[in-house]
Amino acid sequence: MIKMRNKYCNYIESFEDFPKKGIVFWDFTPLLSNPNIFKEAIKDISAHYKKKNITKIAAIEAKGFTLGTALAYELNKPLILIRKPGLIPGKVSSEKFIKEYGEGQYEIKDNSFSKKDNVLLVYDIMAGSGATKAAINLIEKQGAKVAGCTYVIELEYLQGRADLSQYDLYPLVKISKKKLK
Repeated sequence: MIKMRNKYCNYIESFEDFPKKGIVFWDFTPLLSNPNIFKEAIKDISAHYKKKNITKIAAIEAKGFTLGTALAYELNKPLILIRKPGLIPGKVSSEKFIKEYGEGQYEIKDNSFSKKDNVLLVYDIMAGSGATKAAINLIEKQGAKVAGCTYVIELEYLQGRADLSQYDLYPLVKISKKKLK
């Protein structure tokens, strides 16, 4: 049910019927509360993308910021924030998407990327492909290339990977069934 890439699955919790009935919420925050495990996770992700010539890190609000900040620091790269509507001053581009339990929208500051950029996209979880595709579209519309997408968790049972096959996807934990038991 959980495909383990080392010990990270020990730091994932699930909560049924959150944020609404029928949804299983997968929580990676126990990983953040263990400094040694968090360091190992950042080092593992960094090692995976070390030879990809990453020029910038793009992190999706809000839980992606925790990983994105640490990766930007570790890789010594600029961090670009992808946010929910109305939270970025100045000129922005936006992208709507469908998620597992509703609709969403992301925005990014215009001119955050150039054609020279090779971007690592960071988020806490890949459920379906909607959120990731929206963020990729925002990056690619500015001319940059997405070198890869990294997550703590991939929910394989939602089959988001199928729509993202052209990208290097790197989750720390893959969950293949909706329930742990």
